[in-house]
Amino acid sequence: MKVRLLTLLAPGALAAGLAACGPSTQEVSDLRQACPQAMRVQDAATLTRFRPSGGRDRTDVMFQAELSKVDIACDPRRGSVYVELTLDIVVNEGPALTDRTANVGYFVRLMDPAGTIVQGRNFSADYRFSGNRNRQGSSEQLTLNVPLREGQQGGAFTVAVGLLPTAEELEFNRRGGRQ
Repeated sequence: MKVRLLTLLAPGALAAGLAACGPSTQEVSDLRQACPQAMRVQDAATLTRFRPSGGRDRTDVMFQAELSKVDIACDPRRGSVYVELTLDIVVNEGPALTDRTANVGYFVRLMDPAGTIVQGRNFSADYRFSGNRNRQGSSEQLTLNVPLREGQQGGAFTVAVGLLPTAEELEFNRRGGRQ
């Protein structure tokens, strides 16, 4: 019986010991003040691309893309913060994609505390479907340098990310993926 009790207590003791190895509440608070927040733009988190000349039902879908995950890590330095941004994009091939390749555009914008864009750039990622694979994904990694003025902290900034839909695709997203 003692061995069984010890076995049941060991995972709890290990978890308690490992919890003590993590950052303190003050360290977490300091990091939040130093690092910009990541924001996935809701209307641009998904993208359904239809064939250019055709209808808008399921058979007309070339591909569907989703910005599935956004991670941010930062390295505060004197006068700036270096931000490591990782975006996971998942793309599903649709029945109308004849060449089995998809190019998905995405954007990254750095906004100051007032919401003004101070840095921004568009990027793209290519996906090739082969064999019976109709789903592809990538992890896009970017580095940003956020210059800070005296007394400014990186946590006051926001990094906004999203896919690059056309005006028609954006309207499709806003209607909840319905025509």
